[in-house]
Amino acid sequence: MTVRLLFVPHCVAAARPKRRPGWPGLLALLVWGLAAGLAVGVLVAACAQAATSASAQSAVGGVALLEQWVKSTHSARTSFTQSVVDEKGRATAPSGGSFEFERPGKFRWIYTKPYKQDIISDGQTIWTYDHDLDQVTVSMQSRALSGTPAALLTGEDVNKIFALSPLPSTSGLQWVQAVPRSKDSTFDWVRIGLKSTPQGPELVEMQLRDAFRRTSTIVFSDTQRNPVFAAGSFHFTAPQGASVIQQP
Repeated sequence: MTVRLLFVPHCVAAARPKRRPGWPGLLALLVWGLAAGLAVGVLVAACAQAATSASAQSAVGGVALLEQWVKSTHSARTSFTQSVVDEKGRATAPSGGSFEFERPGKFRWIYTKPYKQDIISDGQTIWTYDHDLDQVTVSMQSRALSGTPAALLTGEDVNKIFALSPLPSTSGLQWVQAVPRSKDSTFDWVRIGLKSTPQGPELVEMQLRDAFRRTSTIVFSDTQRNPVFAAGSFHFTAPQGASVIQQP
């Protein structure tokens, strides 16, 4: 785990009970990348180039849906459930909450169960607030994103960092997969699942398998596309008396 991910409270093991749900920060950052809509053309081109067989050509539909979703979705509000399964197939307690974003790069990733935690960004700063610890961790978004799964859709050289490929459709979803090229990566792959609806493409599911072979799955529901948020919706002020940790 790189130092740049330490802003995620779940990753600060010395200060955390092990009961908390895993990998919220990585997945939140990946969703931020989708929300920001950066370098999507690079992702689409790389996946299309990888589609050399007939089955792979049909799977490019997932890449097209991803491109359409990013182009047509400027803000969103949705609910999510998250589950984590370890390498032996043992599942942790499910978690859930709400997610909102607004381009460029603003989001609110709120866990309401089993424990309350807020991950909020105004596009420059990320605040992570643990309610039960009454603790806020603050970091710069640019530092937190570098080298994470969110690099899929940021300005980094995607083809050097990831091997990208479309996947066949399953359960009514079209899939895109990214595998990191570095052997020192903190995850094995990321998968993005979308479906086509009369209202347009919809982001339905995201999966990430980490270096310890744990698989995190997030399923989105009740999604509202392009809502208008009030000014200040993506800013956070630490509660009075809360401890604040500023990451370099």
